[in-house]
Amino acid sequence: MRDLSRRGFLQAGVAAAALALTGCAGGGGSGAGLQFAWWGSTTRHTATQKAIDAFKKKKPGIQIKTQFSGWEGYWEKLATQTAGGNAPDVIQMDYSYLGEYARRGSLLDLGPYVGKGLDLSGFDADVVNAGKIDGKQYAVTFGINSMALIVNKTLAAERGVEIPETFTWPEYGELARKLAGKGVFGTEDGAQDGGALENWLLERGKMFFTADGGLAYDEDDLKEWFTFWDGLRKAGAATPPDVQATAAGDVQNSLVSTRKAVMDFAWSNQLTAYMSLTKDEVGVHTFPTGDKPGQYYKPSMLLTVSSGSKAKDDAVALVNALVADPDVAGQLGSERGIPPATPIRAALRPKASPAERLVYDYIDSIKDQVGPLPPAQPLGAGELHNKVLTNINQQIGFGKLTIEQGVSRFFEEARRVLK
Repeated sequence: MRDLSRRGFLQAGVAAAALALTGCAGGGGSGAGLQFAWWGSTTRHTATQKAIDAFKKKKPGIQIKTQFSGWEGYWEKLATQTAGGNAPDVIQMDYSYLGEYARRGSLLDLGPYVGKGLDLSGFDADVVNAGKIDGKQYAVTFGINSMALIVNKTLAAERGVEIPETFTWPEYGELARKLAGKGVFGTEDGAQDGGALENWLLERGKMFFTADGGLAYDEDDLKEWFTFWDGLRKAGAATPPDVQATAAGDVQNSLVSTRKAVMDFAWSNQLTAYMSLTKDEVGVHTFPTGDKPGQYYKPSMLLTVSSGSKAKDDAVALVNALVADPDVAGQLGSERGIPPATPIRAALRPKASPAERLVYDYIDSIKDQVGPLPPAQPLGAGELHNKVLTNINQQIGFGKLTIEQGVSRFFEEARRVLK
């Protein structure tokens, strides 16, 4: 099945994408109305549908078909659609995939629409620039968030363990050991979490990628990372691979929500979904700290328009409403992160739910601890740190690979998928 991977679909779809660019194929499949695709939890689906309904009241002539799913499977389906020239008109995009889709010609350059149907006047310059690839505006930030450690405070209290305000990575490991027991693990297995790995590297003054798209860290770095987590698994402090596999998909399967682990690595915008899934008290905490800033303000997700859309103006109108129209954007709350437009943020914060206020407060609290947004990632980056890392860590956890073999395999795969 290797030839049918997400990457394979995109490579095989070059000819189809070319047809889409000339108008011979288009987003939305049937060509009737717009198709809007996103991933997320049930909470996100409900909020997004409310926003769409508000948009349709203002633009009753625009029909919108929705396509939503969990994170699992979203990218494979999008790659298949893109390769076939029938990608959705409006696509919720992750920062780790933005460079790949933009550089393959799959996304519309939104630059000509800025100030002419796309209002970014309420965005800070760095927020606008987060949607640019090679100087062109391919995306609009849909929310702002940062890395966060989600803590089941009820489980921690049951164990008589107080969560300190800050801790290093070694101290995090000790904390996980103290929290583990009675069928509950102290932490999820963060070895396969790309965000956790990136944070750990940034704190050491390293990044994921070099300027030319190669890996900016070496085999010794990854060996140390895998070794740290392997030790926690063997100590019963981190979840073994069979338990970690149950967390696949979205927040509803998270180990904090299912009371299998006290701490999960996540993104700050996911806190509201976590809190909606359990009666336990859930808190948000910074990642373990290091010598340098490991966290940064990230576009929690972005909005893009397919270059093959047959209704580009309508698609841009929907994007604009979702980020800049108070009546529409106001339906979304902060589940996707803090609203990127300052006027929208100012209007929504006083109305925020207790969970949303925690997200606002968290983002404000780390302003002196964040570093700059890393550059957009190269082609293949999403596959490497979202899939390859997970698969190899699982094999190490099951004892099918040694740590040394896993590290070697990872760098072999990096040479294959990074372009």
